[in-house]
Amino acid sequence: PIYLSLAGLQREANSVSVRLLALIPVAVAINLALSAAVDAVGLPLFLDTTGTILATALAGPVVGITTGALTSAVNSLRNPTFWPFVLVQLIVALYAWVAARGGWFRSFETAVPAGLALGVIASVTSTPISYLIFRCATTGGIALTAKLGQLLGLSPLGACFFGSFISDFGDKAVTFALVTSVLHALPRRTATRSWSGPAITRA
Repeated sequence: PIYLSLAGLQREANSVSVRLLALIPVAVAINLALSAAVDAVGLPLFLDTTGTILATALAGPVVGITTGALTSAVNSLRNPTFWPFVLVQLIVALYAWVAARGGWFRSFETAVPAGLALGVIASVTSTPISYLIFRCATTGGIALTAKLGQLLGLSPLGACFFGSFISDFGDKAVTFALVTSVLHALPRRTATRSWSGPAITRA
């Protein structure tokens, strides 16, 4: 079993090397590039946690959390609606920590369901933020799915949750599949020497 604790996080922090810290700017760049791409075409996806999940799987939760926080900070410079959702980035990093330790990235059969489960967690977390602060008027794709919820007769809060759920459910499944593909493409020696070791190599 996997136990999440402050002591465990402290041990991980002490083990982070300079080589692993070098992943942070790369992972942040991945998040920003994918986020800007889906924003540009108005897709009801985010993909802005791809680098966060990848960094966590390769280098541990400290690197993943740092990646997520920096992504939100930089993304907010072009779109201020991103910053309040930094909490989602942190939750994603912690969840990815569990997923990596549990070997859920070893196959798509476990990675995709794990991503779907994260989508539920992320939508429950993001809906209050989106509704209370922005009335669900955030990125274009999410606004469209929330509008669809309104057309279906849902209340404003219900429509907001519907929009977040539809987007997060698909987004996190796609993101986990992308990260799994990258991890499987790495040389086995590189993967086994990473923070998660054999737990992220192909089953």
